[in-house]
Amino acid sequence: MSTTNTLKVAVLGIDGSGKSSLAQALPVVLAAELEIVAGAAGDDYWVFGPDQDHLAPRFRPKGLPLAGGLSRLARRWAKRSTGNPQLYPYLRLAQMLFQDDAAVSIARRYQAAAMVSDGNLILSATGRAGNYRQHKERATPHDIQAAYRHLLSNSALDAETASRLPALGAAATVSDWLRRIGFDGVWLPDAVIFLDLPPETALERIGRRDDHVDAHENLQDMTHARESYAKAVAAFRSLTGRSACVIQAAEKTPGEILREAFDYLQPQLAKAAEAARQKVLGTSPEAGLKTALKPGYVFRYLLPKFFSHAWRELTFPLSKTGKLLLKEGYSAGVMRVIYEQDETTSDAGLLDHVFYRYPLHRAVYDRLQILTKRLHEEIAARLRTGRGRLRIFTAPSGFAYDLFRPLEEIIEANPKAAGRIELVAADLDPHGVLGPELTARSKKLGIKFRIIQGDITARPTREEIAKQGPYDIALFVGLSSWLPKPQTVAHLAWLKGHLAPDAVLVTDCFSADTYAEGGRYAGYRASYYSPIAYQALLEWCGYAGLEAAPASGRDRINHVFVSRARVAKPEPAATG
Repeated sequence: MSTTNTLKVAVLGIDGSGKSSLAQALPVVLAAELEIVAGAAGDDYWVFGPDQDHLAPRFRPKGLPLAGGLSRLARRWAKRSTGNPQLYPYLRLAQMLFQDDAAVSIARRYQAAAMVSDGNLILSATGRAGNYRQHKERATPHDIQAAYRHLLSNSALDAETASRLPALGAAATVSDWLRRIGFDGVWLPDAVIFLDLPPETALERIGRRDDHVDAHENLQDMTHARESYAKAVAAFRSLTGRSACVIQAAEKTPGEILREAFDYLQPQLAKAAEAARQKVLGTSPEAGLKTALKPGYVFRYLLPKFFSHAWRELTFPLSKTGKLLLKEGYSAGVMRVIYEQDETTSDAGLLDHVFYRYPLHRAVYDRLQILTKRLHEEIAARLRTGRGRLRIFTAPSGFAYDLFRPLEEIIEANPKAAGRIELVAADLDPHGVLGPELTARSKKLGIKFRIIQGDITARPTREEIAKQGPYDIALFVGLSSWLPKPQTVAHLAWLKGHLAPDAVLVTDCFSADTYAEGGRYAGYRASYYSPIAYQALLEWCGYAGLEAAPASGRDRINHVFVSRARVAKPEPAATG
């Protein structure tokens, strides 16, 4: 295997333990905190970088290895065969085999410093095999070590050991044959994280899901699987001499689990992190004809995705709205055009309508409708139940449509509420147009207002923002995709320290879609989060992210969250 510079990480655990969520979220945190390239392999494949992402569902500018497609196909077949104990385990093994090969190929292709897999063929098979074949005696950690050697190097098994293991002869032959032809689907990881969860707790979690309960999701099979995973981890330690991270998942919040897993991997990635920090982060977008003439843009993106809305991009230089985008990027002025389309579309030309229906622009418009509704509910509820001032902070603010629309409705119904509201907005405001307009609009409503002009990640700006706090409602909308991940994490963590105890954060993220590849060829660097990955990032920064259900638009590209800040656990009292 030629990925010696990639730390291969396997996350293990019985169903309901949260291993799939952790396997997807952990690389995001590694990329943000260590500034490395980190990948995830599981239901789908991701590659996260500190300043941009390289691979995500529906965003594959360099394609996906064949094994990646085969693993997804095998997973679908396996899900359809969960009630068939003769077929299901073999489909699951095939899925893991292809997944592990794809993980190696993707790590090599993107020079990932870490690759985190949801399971591992050898270790996971050990944990699952007992669910489908009964044995008079349970395998011991020594037996499992022998099984690893048998699969990795085709070493012989003695009769007594073989009697306590599933039949491995065919598997060993297949793995040996695959290695000979260069297939990288059979390997032991460099690091293992085991989410240890009592089966009773796991079954409670599974029962709260809306999904179908699989046949093996029962107390007996899951108890056996938990025991087998524990033995697999012990065998891994003994065979490799490496440490493993065992996390008692029932006793910890998702954020604490993420922290413990990160702390386990951080020392092993120290050299990679030091090398990565020598690189410079940044963006260099190009626009218009320069992008359109790129061969990669035309032949690898535009033509293959032509009927998936990519054709709309060709009209941008020909429409008034498109020209504004090409000139200013997604500036406050461009966002205003998208937000006000209900008022302007009657006068818009055909090509402007094409612009408005571009998926990204439709998602931005939908986001405003979601934000307006959620903020109206949150502000109105706080005004009803509280008596003091309501402090609201928004950054970046733009023209603050998401706040002023609900505020205008609330104050129109209850004019006295205006005297209790304080609004602080922060933005770069490069054209000097936001401050005067927001000030005038606030004055008309009768609310106390201040705008802070500057970079919200810079210390002087933060000091000014902090003076106006603590805040009851804070908005971080529209920037998570554009800020480098280290700055996003730093801002969210810093902001939590300036919120009132019962405050909420209103934030959003974007998932990748057709537009993401077009942006890539135009030179934009962006981060694309699935809802679960962004929720985990919020947990990492001290918010109850997993308790905040995402609200998404019609295309499920943008996701809005309203999340409370987690209250720190009290330190245990000193004794003695």
